[in-house]
Amino acid sequence: MGKYEDLEKEYDRCREELRITQLRLELLLDNIPGGVMIYEADTGKLDYLSEGCLRIFHCTEEQFREHFYNSFNLFVMREDRAIVREQIKNQSEFFDTVEITYRVRGLLDDIIWIYHKSRKFASNDGRMLYFVVLSDVTNEKLVQAQLQKNTEQLYMESERYRLIEEATDNISYDYDVDLDILESSELDDEGNRFIIRNFLGGDYLRKHLHPEDYAVTVDKFKSALNDPAKGSAEYRLINSKDDGSEYEWFRLSYASFADKIGHVFRVVGSAKDVSEEKAERDELRAKVDIDAMTGLLNKNAMQHAIENYLQKSRISDCHAVMMIDTDHFKTVNDTFGHEYGDNVIKMTATSIREVFRESDFVGRMGGDEFMVFMKHTTPRITELRAKQLNDAIRRTFTKDGISVSISCSIGISYFARDGEDYTELFRHADEALYKVKESGRDGYRVYREDD
Repeated sequence: MGKYEDLEKEYDRCREELRITQLRLELLLDNIPGGVMIYEADTGKLDYLSEGCLRIFHCTEEQFREHFYNSFNLFVMREDRAIVREQIKNQSEFFDTVEITYRVRGLLDDIIWIYHKSRKFASNDGRMLYFVVLSDVTNEKLVQAQLQKNTEQLYMESERYRLIEEATDNISYDYDVDLDILESSELDDEGNRFIIRNFLGGDYLRKHLHPEDYAVTVDKFKSALNDPAKGSAEYRLINSKDDGSEYEWFRLSYASFADKIGHVFRVVGSAKDVSEEKAERDELRAKVDIDAMTGLLNKNAMQHAIENYLQKSRISDCHAVMMIDTDHFKTVNDTFGHEYGDNVIKMTATSIREVFRESDFVGRMGGDEFMVFMKHTTPRITELRAKQLNDAIRRTFTKDGISVSISCSIGISYFARDGEDYTELFRHADEALYKVKESGRDGYRVYREDD
């Protein structure tokens, strides 16, 4: 009898160790950077998907398997499938591990770059499987592409460079850091390009920039000399048109480049005269109503600004409307009082403004509800901003030993997929917002016609 009891105890001990090992494995798979996928080597059928893998695509396992037809072969973007098959075959002949990069078309029809590292193994039932670690490297690919593009533009032949300059109203600049010489595409009275020597070392900028813009503009320019960077700045320059105005507004976009040892040797950029745009913007700001508490656009102003912008948009443009509701705000008001609640509204408004670009429209629709209109965006960037906003708003307030936590729920609709006018976009974003609140708040959701 004792022998059987010992065997039973040993069995229980092994089972508990197996449970703990499985739990540790699940925690490891769910928390590694990126995600894990296992698929059959022969058929490509998906065998396992980790939570990390699903997070890359912002979907459930059911949605993932349905979208990619439960197949690794169909997971890879059509245009990359042949080369991926060839790379896996070639690397498998010589190496235990396969490392490749390819594109995947996500559930929102966006393109995601994937870094794929896999190893083949045999399962207990004799099937040959690939264990794959996936990482989203889209941002890295975009940065590489942009740097490559900038480098090509920087070393473009002078004749081609002039042709491009002639085809645009922008003024291009090329600054040699070591020589402190800036060359401009703008021509003098004799038809020669402007060359400014001692650009930073002399007093050119102090003489020509508006005094209020001098310090900020010079600081931005000098920061680009410390490390390779891209940026933009708006500044006022002494008027060269002699049209009666003392200064003209310019928007400068620039990029700096470093050599192999990190020394910045070149800054290139283009400047556009935005005086008329600035005047129109100031006129709009003067006409629209501002929410007194937050300094954001109010409901009527948001509608007017968005309707005007949509009228100038093409059907191929992608803009996003976000409806944002502050979760549990009523509890803050009821617990701490209206004055405290007003401060929470102001803090929330500031957090929203900081997440989005200056060019995006941000407004308070009333109470604890806000709206954002993102211009010329992509679904991927929009959802990234939504997640950042969720993280920024999520916080806990404590007073007299009592704590109340707030978060935000976000509904998203896209022009022109979900609507071509303000009313449709507003309604669909609001419907998506309602779905988030139904499912527990503190998250975001993109409008789906079939929801």
